[in-house]
Amino acid sequence: MPMSAIPSSWELASVVCKLLMYLGAASSLGGAFCLFMYGDGRRATVQRVLLLQLFGALLSLQAVVINFLAQIGLINNAGVGGALDWTMAQILMDTPLGDLSLYRLLGFAVLICSAGFFYRRTLVMNQAPGRFFYLNLLRINAIGFMLLLWAFRFGGHVSVLTAPVQLALAVHFTVFALWIGSLYPLLLISATDNLTELQLTLNRFSSHAIVIVMVLLIAGGVLAVNLVHSLTELISTAYGRALAYKLLLVLALLGIAALNKFKLVPALLLLRSSAKFRHSVRIEMLVASLLLVLTAYLSTVVGPMMH
Repeated sequence: MPMSAIPSSWELASVVCKLLMYLGAASSLGGAFCLFMYGDGRRATVQRVLLLQLFGALLSLQAVVINFLAQIGLINNAGVGGALDWTMAQILMDTPLGDLSLYRLLGFAVLICSAGFFYRRTLVMNQAPGRFFYLNLLRINAIGFMLLLWAFRFGGHVSVLTAPVQLALAVHFTVFALWIGSLYPLLLISATDNLTELQLTLNRFSSHAIVIVMVLLIAGGVLAVNLVHSLTELISTAYGRALAYKLLLVLALLGIAALNKFKLVPALLLLRSSAKFRHSVRIEMLVASLLLVLTAYLSTVVGPMMH
């Protein structure tokens, strides 16, 4: 059954927690992917990306715990004391919510260890990190991310649907994380005076982004068709309206990406500065954050009609 479109305090806490988890997951996978594929070789860039991963994964780990407690508070319909009900916590640990939280904890623990380990490596290196460094970072982060993907099987609207739909969700979230998680590293990489090299890098990213966007849209379309059965639901239900807003934000992201690819990146050498491109990336990061807020809202406060 669809939930109320107006969140309670515990639902609002869950939305914030899910937002932090989404950001933590995206920054880890997308950050490692971007460094491996498009890294500029500067140690400062690597360290700032790893610190963001470490900070994001730490916050996400705490968000998993708080979200679990919020579910207890929501069930007890009580304040902080209700969220600390140990008897209810033990009961929920033996439910899908307990399994979901466990895999999320394991996933973010891997990402925390990864960020800490590789950051320490950069402190003792005598030269810039090489490709093998980036490859190992991506491999370990992928393991942590896969644990987070596995957690989707135990909660959310898609968890009760067929395996192909669950696979579509996993693919959708993965490619979205690759895209959005790459934005902050690209912002760092674009802070350079070597515009010729930057243009080549951004052209490579744009070529790969086309494939990412195509997969994102296909997987998202599969999810939408299975969660919304008619166009009227996009207007008549809280879930449908929220999904429509989400689609508008996706279109905005695609518009910004097109502007970067077809106008700002080709004009880098003429402008003799990457300032406009960097400003565009900041806007893209803001829109992506709003999209994640809406996604957290969709998965927490409202639900499709068939659920």
